Amino acid sequence: MKFQIIGTLLCSTVLSVQALAGLPEAIQSFDRKDYKSAFAEFSYLAEEGDPTAVYYLGRMYGEGLGVEQDNKRALELFQRADKGYSMDAAVQLGKMMLNGDGIAKNADLGLQYLKKAAYAGNEDALYELGNAYANGTGVEKNYTYAFGFYLMGALKGDKRAQMKVGQAYLSGRGIPQDYTEATKWYSRSANQGYVLAQQEWAEVRETNPRLLNLLDSYAWYSILAAYNSDDVGQNAALKRDALGSKIKDPKDLVARQQKVREWRPISAAESVPDEERLKAVVPTIPGFNDATTTQQMLEGGSVLLTDGSPYGVTTDMVNDAISSKDRTALEKAVTLAGSDGKIKAYAYYGDLLSSRFSDDQAAVTWYQKGADTGDAYAQYQLAKMYCEGRGVPNPDASVCYGWLLISSKTADPNLTLSVQSAILAVEAEATTEELLRGKEFSEQQKQKSEMEKSKQKSPGLFNLF
Repeated sequence: MKFQIIGTLLCSTVLSVQALAGLPEAIQSFDRKDYKSAFAEFSYLAEEGDPTAVYYLGRMYGEGLGVEQDNKRALELFQRADKGYSMDAAVQLGKMMLNGDGIAKNADLGLQYLKKAAYAGNEDALYELGNAYANGTGVEKNYTYAFGFYLMGALKGDKRAQMKVGQAYLSGRGIPQDYTEATKWYSRSANQGYVLAQQEWAEVRETNPRLLNLLDSYAWYSILAAYNSDDVGQNAALKRDALGSKIKDPKDLVARQQKVREWRPISAAESVPDEERLKAVVPTIPGFNDATTTQQMLEGGSVLLTDGSPYGVTTDMVNDAISSKDRTALEKAVTLAGSDGKIKAYAYYGDLLSSRFSDDQAAVTWYQKGADTGDAYAQYQLAKMYCEGRGVPNPDASVCYGWLLISSKTADPNLTLSVQSAILAVEAEATTEELLRGKEFSEQQKQKSEMEKSKQKSPGLFNLF
């Protein structure tokens, strides 16, 4: 019996697609504004089927970089890249449709594109959605929802979003006013070297009575002056000098100057502690992270904001594995992450194998590893494979039902909804005998798990503790 409880995994939830030889060089040409070389290289790679190259060609036509601007051609290329699971292309499509940039305005479809990319963890998509709700573009203005999208991007290290979160806490728009939080988020953005945040925060520290700190303002103007040779740096130097004359204690000024000399920008990853990322509470946004929508995404196989970096997996590693058909480096990284206690790495790799490598059999192996360690999502995905007969010899309602019962113990409310829906679907179609075997299977797995835990807790012969 085959149960179609949920559809095929969305490839958009993992990493970018295969990169062919020459793509890094093409991007380098683009970045240094050598558009003639970039266009030639991207055109060749696009013909070979590389969606990242197609996306860059879309940008060149859309922005008139090295070619005559052609929004229609840009739209065609972004749509083609989107079909290759380029989330950057999805963002561009979303922006074009939401704002009517060179094409007929279609706010609903634009938002769908942006939300798809946001679910895949694309920071630009999260930022654009925040802007849409903050400005009322294509949706009713809602500062709480805008704050939610900005916060999700800020937690991922997006310095633009971090400044927006700081602004929200400072003004009390979308979130209760909190000067401590405002200080924290403005500082994170500024410490990444974001010039706009540095300028704004220096002014706040100079003029806001509740956050007045002339030494701090002096420091940020000094940093702006040191790192910018244009008008920004020159204006900052003037303001720095004016502030310096107001600071009474020379010792304080010297101490702050020393800190300025030692200052260096931090990385996005360094800007937010891992513990805060895990514990942060994001506002519920209807149509994105509410219980019903999240259930639908899970039922489609989507993992909210899936990212391989916590498990040591990079985009280049995935691209190399696809082109070389050698997954050794990926498996090594995931195995190491799992041995370090990051058990969700197994299910992440299972998703990757199923959606990007079309290897359901290998996916089952890794879902099994995750399921055996107690990861409810891995148990749920493993149940799916048995229900649908993917990666296993035949569909097996009993094993499917057993793993669903086990995964139903999860503390994740969103996953619970999907698991319960799947359980009801199986119970409606399976025979009484299959359900009984499924319950027996779940009990056997439970006993096996308890025995393993007991072994781990048993002290060794020479354990002095």
